[in-house]
Amino acid sequence: MTSNKKEATAIVQTRRLVNRWSVFGLLGMSAIFMVLYVSNVISVNTLLRRIPKLEEKHDSLLYQSRRLEESIARLQSAERITIIAKEKLGMVPNQNAPQVLH
Repeated sequence: MTSNKKEATAIVQTRRLVNRWSVFGLLGMSAIFMVLYVSNVISVNTLLRRIPKLEEKHDSLLYQSRRLEESIARLQSAERITIIAKEKLGMVPNQNAPQVLH
């Protein structure tokens, strides 16, 4: 009988040890998941704060792009080029219609 009691006591001690490690493991895993969750929340909040700044920058760049396109169209206009050719370069317009050679 004493050997059965010793075996039973050993089994109970082993179970207690396993239960303790299980609790420690569960607490450790919970702590890791909590740290990962908080880190994720912080990252998402940081990204959400950046969105309005990036949208503002995007709008500013779109406005600047439109202004540059308007400047390009104005600088490429035939009237402007003709005036510069006449006044600054001394060119004269051709009075004859262009001829197409075959």
